[in-house]
Amino acid sequence: MLVVGASSGIGRALALLAAGAGAAVAVAARRLDELEATVSQAKAAGGAAQRLWCDVTEPQAARSVAADAAQLLGGLDTVVFSSGVAPLGRLSDASAEEWEVVLATNVVGGALVLAGALQPLRDAHGASGPRPSVVVLSTHIVERPWPGIVPYAASKAALATVARGLRGEEPWLRVLDVVVPNTTTPFADGWEKAAASEAVTAWANGGYLEGPVWSAEQTAAAVLDALVAEEGPDDVDLTALSTD
Repeated sequence: MLVVGASSGIGRALALLAAGAGAAVAVAARRLDELEATVSQAKAAGGAAQRLWCDVTEPQAARSVAADAAQLLGGLDTVVFSSGVAPLGRLSDASAEEWEVVLATNVVGGALVLAGALQPLRDAHGASGPRPSVVVLSTHIVERPWPGIVPYAASKAALATVARGLRGEEPWLRVLDVVVPNTTTPFADGWEKAAASEAVTAWANGGYLEGPVWSAEQTAAAVLDALVAEEGPDDVDLTALSTD
């Protein structure tokens, strides 16, 4: 398994759960120090993970990371794309450069990672066991974008379309699009505090924060459950599930 975006949050939690269950795991991201922490945590939990540097906004890095993982692991049957950025700000203030970063990371980066994974995954097809799989993480706010992170919601809607399109073009491949609920992660750590406080107040007043908040580990476990359920749906909405 390759997890792209495993330096923190859901990606890290998913990689740790998979490694703890005995899977051969490669973790990729651009922050090598955080990746090293993921590898150390996997080892401490009795599992193992190997790291790969990858900045998904660099086309060659995005296209080659799956092949690198396959070489590192001796084969590859699963790729999870969990990278994502979300600058905070009103749509009217979003610059072209901010849009470019969001789309380059969340959409183009994801599409290139998946495109580059096709040959390594095809090489695994036909072996005993389940068919190869890719997973992309979408978000419940696509249907009702939250004020202040509209470009993020738009990019996740586009990524879901990429996943469904890939599903039609490559019927031998299982392509899961997983809608993630509100989840506690370092997602907003880079936001300016005053602006973040104002945004949270607006979300609370507008009813955007309704529903349970999952831990990264709960969300990761649900993603893995969907992946393991070979006969389950390929469009998975975790907001319909209980955390109990």
